[in-house]
Amino acid sequence: MAFNWINAEEFSFNTFLLMDRWMIRFITKIKWPEFRKDLGIALTHNPSVCWYFINKCPECKDDVYEMLQNLPINLTDEEIRKSEIFVLNEIDSFVVYVYPNIMEQCPYIRDWKEERLLSMVDFKDKVVLDIGSGTGRLAFVAAKLAKWVYASEPVDRLREYMREKIQRLQVKNMFVIDGTVERIPFENDVFDIVMAAHVVGDDYVKEYNEMKRVVKSGGYIIDCMGEDDRKRNAPSEDLIKLGFDYSHYTSISGGDVYRYWKQIIK
Repeated sequence: MAFNWINAEEFSFNTFLLMDRWMIRFITKIKWPEFRKDLGIALTHNPSVCWYFINKCPECKDDVYEMLQNLPINLTDEEIRKSEIFVLNEIDSFVVYVYPNIMEQCPYIRDWKEERLLSMVDFKDKVVLDIGSGTGRLAFVAAKLAKWVYASEPVDRLREYMREKIQRLQVKNMFVIDGTVERIPFENDVFDIVMAAHVVGDDYVKEYNEMKRVVKSGGYIIDCMGEDDRKRNAPSEDLIKLGFDYSHYTSISGGDVYRYWKQIIK
C-alpha cells in the first residue's frame, strides 16, 4: 500500500539493491496480480536487480521465476519505466527505509513532538527496548531520561544511520541491535519499558506475547504512533481486547492519533 511518502519518479529501480533479505522476501510474496506483473517486467529489464533478488533471498527464487513468465514483449523504455515507477510507489515505505534522511522528513516523524512519548510513562532510569526503531524517533527521546535504551531494527541501513547519529550526538546509553517484534533477541524479564510504533499488527497476540515475555513484572508495553492525516473512528479493537489503555489526540494535519499502553503484571 502506498503512503505517498515519495515521488517514485525520482528513484532508480536500483534502489532494490540496497534492501535486506527480509524486505525482498516480503515484496516477492505480494500476491496482487498487477503488482507481480509490473515487478516481473521491471526485473526482466533490470537483470542486476533480478540477480540480486535471487542471490540475496534464495527462498524467493520460485516467486521471481514465476513473475518472469508470460510477460509482454517489445516494450518501450517508457513502458518499462512505468512499471518500475508503479512498483516503487506501491512499496514506498520500503524505499524510505533504505534512505533514512528521506524517512526523517516523512510527516509521522517530522511533525511528531517528543512529549507525546514522555507523557505516557516515566522513563527516568529505566531500561528500555524500542522495537522497529527506524531512525530512532522514540529511542533518542527515551535516551534523554532512561538508564539504557536498546534500539532493535531489522533494516541494515537504518541501524547504521542510528549508530552514526549516536556517535555524532555522543549518546552514551543507547545501543542498536538487529531484531524484530516476532522474535526479540533478549531473555525473559529484561526491560522496564518495551515500546514500538507502526510495528504491531500482523499478528497481535503473537507480537504482544513476545513483548510481554521480555518485560519485567510492573513494566510497560507502549505503542506511540507518529503523526499522520488518517481519520480513525475508534481505537484498535485488537489492542483493547489485549487490555491496553489508550488516549487520543488530533494531529497537526488533522488525523486521529491513538497512543496505547499497558502495565504488565506477572
